[in-house]
Amino acid sequence: MNNLERIAERLQTLEDIEAIKQTQYDYWRKIDLKLWSELGDCFTSDIQADYGRPDWRVAGRDALVDWLRDNEGGEHYSVSHAGHNPQVRLLSSHEATGFFKLHDWVRIDPAITLRGWGHYTNRFAREDDGCWRISIMHLEYVYKEEHYAYTGSHPPEMTPAMER
Repeated sequence: MNNLERIAERLQTLEDIEAIKQTQYDYWRKIDLKLWSELGDCFTSDIQADYGRPDWRVAGRDALVDWLRDNEGGEHYSVSHAGHNPQVRLLSSHEATGFFKLHDWVRIDPAITLRGWGHYTNRFAREDDGCWRISIMHLEYVYKEEHYAYTGSHPPEMTPAMER
């Protein structure tokens, strides 16, 4: 392999790692901004998602987008994901792993605030269109806080996932 080929290979590696990071960041941005019609493009069609609880596991792109919309898309529901410290490792030209730290805030108006931190351990696949997508997603929280404050006799409504 000559120098030009080595440089091209190194450049492709850097471009792939950056594309994988952008896929993860797009996932958070599209949830935060409730871009449900665009969110599915972050995932392979057969994604396996695990949000750290037995009843918070979802298989398949459409099912995952529906589940996220049902649980984070309410009119009084706002969320902010702050992902950082990415560690991406290419396993091949079509497969990679990624570890991303997470701090998030959730506000369910008028009176519920949730926050926590943890990490995502994901697998990514480069599909036939050349785009990197999340194929396996696992979120593990290390710390969570839940605050409820309300007036009157009845607390505000929970999301479907919170009721489980």
